[in-house]
Amino acid sequence: MKNISLIAVAACLAFSSCNDDAFLRETPEDFMTTDNSYLNVNQFKTGLNQMYSQVRALYNSNDGYHDWTMMGIGTDVLMIPRGNGKDQPFNDWGLVNTFNGVAGTQWNTNYSIIKNCNELLFQTENPQVNWTVEGQKEEVQAEIRFFRAFAYRNLGHIFGGVPLLDKPITEPTLNFVRSTRTETYKFALEDAKFAATYLPKEVTQDGRVVRATADHLLAELYIAYSDNGGEKSYDKAIEAATRVIDGTDGDFRLMTERFGSRASEEGKDVYWDLFRMGNQNYIEGGNKECLWAIQFEYNTPGGTNAFGRPLIERSFWPTFWQQKKFGYDGVARDWTGRGVAWVRPTNFSIYTMWKDSEGDIRNSEANVARKFYAPKPIVDGEESDMDITYETPITLPDGTNTIIKLKPGDEIKKEYLTTRIDTMEYYFPRFFKFGTDKHLDALPDNGYVPDLYVFRVADTYLLRAEAYLKAENKSAAQADINTVRNRAKANPVALDDVTIDYILDERARELFGEEYRYMTLSRMGKVYERTKKYGWEYSAETIKEHNNLMPIPQSAIDANLEAELKQNPGY
Repeated sequence: MKNISLIAVAACLAFSSCNDDAFLRETPEDFMTTDNSYLNVNQFKTGLNQMYSQVRALYNSNDGYHDWTMMGIGTDVLMIPRGNGKDQPFNDWGLVNTFNGVAGTQWNTNYSIIKNCNELLFQTENPQVNWTVEGQKEEVQAEIRFFRAFAYRNLGHIFGGVPLLDKPITEPTLNFVRSTRTETYKFALEDAKFAATYLPKEVTQDGRVVRATADHLLAELYIAYSDNGGEKSYDKAIEAATRVIDGTDGDFRLMTERFGSRASEEGKDVYWDLFRMGNQNYIEGGNKECLWAIQFEYNTPGGTNAFGRPLIERSFWPTFWQQKKFGYDGVARDWTGRGVAWVRPTNFSIYTMWKDSEGDIRNSEANVARKFYAPKPIVDGEESDMDITYETPITLPDGTNTIIKLKPGDEIKKEYLTTRIDTMEYYFPRFFKFGTDKHLDALPDNGYVPDLYVFRVADTYLLRAEAYLKAENKSAAQADINTVRNRAKANPVALDDVTIDYILDERARELFGEEYRYMTLSRMGKVYERTKKYGWEYSAETIKEHNNLMPIPQSAIDANLEAELKQNPGY
């Protein structure tokens, strides 16, 4: 075969007709382009699946803290407990610079979503597309424009004003300029308004956005637009949120009664139900509170597999596997998971925000584990009831060396653990919304895989409360906050206590680890203020006012050779 090949090449070179160009040139018999790939509604739906995949990538962790940064690492609610903590970006805000990977990921992924949206939108106007039902075109455009609005919302919150692209880029472009933050929100508003008009009301597929999802986004954008130099539109934010809350957009509401796959279990509550596997979705779980959940669940259509799972449980839970004492042996147990503690709640999240919260189910033993117990020993891969006493040498906080003796089931007290920042480095109160006490068929082997909420109705109430407050209707804001607190069986907030900071506190209590906390604080201009007041001590020490925005990635600035892509001040 080798000789035949060499002869063939030699023969070709011997004839003038076999010149280099002809020999190397490839003539494809067929190829796919946007023009010939998207010609009916099903093909557009396939293209839209890429948007869902890209959003999912923003919420997916690769065994580290990077993908959870938007949830508030370095702010009032989260920090990184690794090492001494001081050498970690966002713990030390001085390490957040123009080369930061978190900023780069957000910039690149959101602009990739925008690029794909623009190409699909352009194709919807192709006269060759076969629209078979009246309104089909508008519905597809609405779903596309929702994602473009969502991407510009993210960019506006994180970076401020950014370049606005409303059509496909067909040639190299090196002269992008930034729009203002007001213009960015206004652009996103137009897309969100279109989406809220033409998206369907009915949920026919879990994980797919509907009209209520768009109205929730629209409410947030009206608030952001009004706060950042735009025409005061808090009334429009209220109207959009109200369409979600009052049923105009469909059958969505707060879940106030036990529901879902484990509703019969005693000692739990409806807030706990919200985060059990299988319960996050409208159709599958009967969850009418869910406006949009990213489909992550293990072994479900559109979900993940054992090796492509999000690692939120591992990232947010204490590192039992690393503490080879008190009976912990590194095994992932149903009632602990296998945490690595990439992310730790701040003392504000663990303690301060729960002051005067007696009866609040969000802080109940079912939802926040504040006590740890010595486990049963593992024998041949199984928990055993064998009689055993764990003897562990420790150093108490006062420097005393001693030996602690515990039987399985005995409480591991805080003073027995390595103390740090008021509690433990690797052991700390565990929020059950990030994991479970019962893995499905003991899978996945290394972590729990829930679907993750992007928007739910409790968030809509708190958005509307914010809009009411800014529209100087404090009593209406109070009523919305208390609707959320009543579901939580928490004491109602008094009228005099209703402030923006109280709403932020309530958002932390209700949406901790769900909302993109950095984005919320950034759109309000409160990253610096809240971190200074409530953040981990080193975050509070190092943060500066310019950290209210993220830096524009240096790679984007350097590539923009024909115009100045201005950096945010302070970087």
